[in-house]
Amino acid sequence: MSNIPGVQVSVVKEVVPPQLSPTGVLGLVGLTEKVPEGGVGRASSWKRFIELFGPGAAYSMPEARQALQNGASMLVVAAIPGQGVAATVALKRGDEQVLVLTARAPGTWANKLKVKVTHRTQDAVIVAFDLALERPDGSYELHRNLGAAEKGAATFVVAALAAGSALATAHSKSGSWPDAGEFEFSGGADASAEAYGAGLDKLKNHGDVDLVIAAVQDRGDAATVAAIYSAVIAHCNLMSAACRGRLGFGEVPAGKTVAQAVQWSVPLVSDRFVLVAPRGVLGAVAGMIGGLPYFHSPTFKPLAGLGEVDALDIDEQAELLAAKIVPVAELSGRGLGVVRGVTTDDDQISVRRVADRAVRTVRAIGELFIGRLNNADGRAALKAKITEALLQMQKDGALVPSTDGKDPAFRADVYSSQADFGTGTVRVDVAVRPVRAIDFIVATILVQV
Repeated sequence: MSNIPGVQVSVVKEVVPPQLSPTGVLGLVGLTEKVPEGGVGRASSWKRFIELFGPGAAYSMPEARQALQNGASMLVVAAIPGQGVAATVALKRGDEQVLVLTARAPGTWANKLKVKVTHRTQDAVIVAFDLALERPDGSYELHRNLGAAEKGAATFVVAALAAGSALATAHSKSGSWPDAGEFEFSGGADASAEAYGAGLDKLKNHGDVDLVIAAVQDRGDAATVAAIYSAVIAHCNLMSAACRGRLGFGEVPAGKTVAQAVQWSVPLVSDRFVLVAPRGVLGAVAGMIGGLPYFHSPTFKPLAGLGEVDALDIDEQAELLAAKIVPVAELSGRGLGVVRGVTTDDDQISVRRVADRAVRTVRAIGELFIGRLNNADGRAALKAKITEALLQMQKDGALVPSTDGKDPAFRADVYSSQADFGTGTVRVDVAVRPVRAIDFIVATILVQV
């Protein structure tokens, strides 16, 4: 310091906790038409999803569209390359194979996809043909004036399907016209449980993911579906231990009654897993939950973008809820919606998400203080920052005091014993009281006479 009197100022930068990633980031694992570099891609819009994973992925992974339509902020898609088998159909002229159509994406989704060939004639001579591709749900594509080879005004069929079909591509075996008639795709197969497990591993490095779906196509093999969902639970438990809490989602397998689905779900009990029914609503439920503020319950919230789904009567809803399976049914005046949002161990989904948010918050703040906690001032600063963050969660409505007002919304303490100090350890004790959804109202009416 100079011997000349004066003022010396030192500027110390305050520790500012980083902004946490938004909630509602959905990790999807499944078969796609295209695989981006590294096997994982991100999409926050439907257009971007198609660009990255191909138009066939709209059918091999229908959960993606449902999730975006219902509010998911981001899709993190882990494609499974080199797995599954794409369905095909061979079109013949007599005994000669002249054209082979192949589903754009692998999997069982294209099995039973129908193909109708109609000839166009001029002066009793075939000059071209029309090709209609019809899905089991009744939607279809119509490609007119095609030819197996370029002939006059006829469009080359291979190029036409490559440019204009979201369902199939074509490979020409000869220049002959295929016979007219109706045919069916077959041979499509889903990826194995091990392949889905490898896809889940690709999501480990994406710390902002907080919801996970394995987009299983073949739900007819209940044992394989259960194995894949068990892998989802194991993945979520592993990431939760690393302070990156996640919720996994699945739906009941095909061809099972409610009673059978209840029995099948027994091994899938976890506070990290949500099982929904009936089939066809999985992406919509996960997307809607992702679109809600993390402390809001999905109970009685409507769903968008769903086609026709199997109706559940009151008794079936009650049986599913007793088994901690989330039913989607028609809500009076609201359309299709979630009847009650719980995990398979009966934990409220919103409570679990609040707890996960608190864990992520404490970790993000704690990482900033590593190397700064060797004195009481540093530990007091850490406690102040954690308290500040939890106080904001209380102001938001995510944390609440007890109903009698005796217990606060949260408690936080930061300390280090002499033994801890010797090993370079500081302990943080946090207790939080997440807001709970009020799912039941008990009314008493006094009738006065």
